[in-house]
Amino acid sequence: MAFYSFVYWGKARIGDKLPLIVLYFTNTWWMAISFGVVWGAVNGFERIVMNIVWPNYFGREYLGSIKGLAQTVMVTGSALGPLPFGIFYDWLGGYQEIILLSLLFPITAGILALLSPKPRYEDYHGT
Repeated sequence: MAFYSFVYWGKARIGDKLPLIVLYFTNTWWMAISFGVVWGAVNGFERIVMNIVWPNYFGREYLGSIKGLAQTVMVTGSALGPLPFGIFYDWLGGYQEIILLSLLFPITAGILALLSPKPRYEDYHGT
């Protein structure tokens, strides 16, 4: 559990930012391919780790409710996410500024993840 927790929180601090940094510097086709590879690796790894970390942190009893709410938020974010990118492109003629602004989200999430207390095992698994 400790390894997966370390990897998950390490991903929260580095993994979400790395694809955005690669995307920021992308100006050739091979950089676009590099972005796709990095993004795919980070997000694929996240799916594996989250399926281990979430049950260990929150237990299995309410995991469906927790994942359902999280999925709803992710779908809503996916639907609304392109809007600021389009607006910034129209205003500024490019995506550089919105990519830099987007880096604030994983930075904030990483800080909040590090500051949040770890749930007690007994609260979710009963002992």
